[in-house]
Amino acid sequence: MSGADLPNGSRRWSVHDAREQDDPQVLALFHEVFGHAMPPQQWRWKYADAPHRGVLLRREGRVVAFYGGVPRAVQGPRGTHLAVQNGDVMVQPDERGVFTRRGAIYHVTEAFLSRHIGPGRAYEFGFGFPNERAFGVASRQGLYIEGDRLQTLTWSPLAGAPPSWWVREVAAGAAQLRAVDRLWRRMARDWRGLYIPVRDQARWRYRFLDAPGSHYQLLLVKHRLRGALAAVALREHPGHVEWLDYAGSRAAIGHAVAAVRRFAGQRGGKPVSGLFSQSIAADFAGEAASREPSNIVIPLRAPEPGWPQPYPWAGRLWLMGGDTDFL
Repeated sequence: MSGADLPNGSRRWSVHDAREQDDPQVLALFHEVFGHAMPPQQWRWKYADAPHRGVLLRREGRVVAFYGGVPRAVQGPRGTHLAVQNGDVMVQPDERGVFTRRGAIYHVTEAFLSRHIGPGRAYEFGFGFPNERAFGVASRQGLYIEGDRLQTLTWSPLAGAPPSWWVREVAAGAAQLRAVDRLWRRMARDWRGLYIPVRDQARWRYRFLDAPGSHYQLLLVKHRLRGALAAVALREHPGHVEWLDYAGSRAAIGHAVAAVRRFAGQRGGKPVSGLFSQSIAADFAGEAASREPSNIVIPLRAPEPGWPQPYPWAGRLWLMGGDTDFL
């Protein structure tokens, strides 16, 4: 899509769809905004399924703002939807100023949303993981409405607690992940009223085995006779264990919780925490030590006049911390 000029006093911006050839300039902006470099390999991994990276703004040939988007297949009650997960929203410090309708960040966000999300566009809907402050600014400008929120669940470790004779957990590598396809089908069946980003074997391999520069612990929870019951993705930190993802049925949640707590107990008795959308937090909270709101809001694009409302996916998103690209 060709660029479009946007007036800004005596200066002029132009807005463009970002492509792979724009990566070096966008990565230079990332370094300037966040104060550290993102390796090109990690950027290419993140946008592997998106030759269209997002929308960028140029001023005098220089990239000054970017709004990214990665396609996500989402299973809903009536089939699969193509959605987009938004992130990497950034603006060059000299252009930051106030988030107004004349500002760079407003224009790059509005351009992505209006070009790519909604009826007749590439993506049926989009979602992301901004904090409350960023969401509030965009909401007041008429760009976002609230779609859901993430809650933080925490568990105490199970130290010295062996697994039962019938159910145990094993470390999972590429070969063991073949079971995730079957677990994903059970999951889609049990939460058929929700909108769940696909969690099949290919997704888990991409997200947790192929991620450059990150190490995750994958566990397969197995029954001695019935085979795989659930899979969990974890990340160990110095002071806690982070529960990032789950694949399996509702009935297997208790077994998964016990496996995660045992893993934490074997890692020095660290507590466990995880982020869960409000739509599913109650399903996982039965044995949680605490359940608290986080500061992460899940935004949806504000509707245009005449669009059906409310969105069927509003308040019905199945999300965990592993759906983000920054954990």
